[in-house]
Amino acid sequence: MTREDREEFVKILHAHAQTIDVCAACAVTTRDLAAEIQRGGVPKRDDLRQTVEEAEKALAELDVVRAEVRRLLTQFS
Repeated sequence: MTREDREEFVKILHAHAQTIDVCAACAVTTRDLAAEIQRGGVPKRDDLRQTVEEAEKALAELDVVRAEVRRLLTQFS
């Protein structure tokens, strides 16, 4: 494996790791909100606002990962 191949492979691994982190954060948030509602509670407005902000951040991070995956698919296809 050449140095360039290794660098590209490491980029792919980092993209996958980032995707897993984003997915886990989304799942935790969804679970926590659902648990709150299940208990009969209503999420606070500020909590919902923070959730929206975090979701927007996660989506922006996924856009970067998506672009890198598309670039790599184009390069190696």
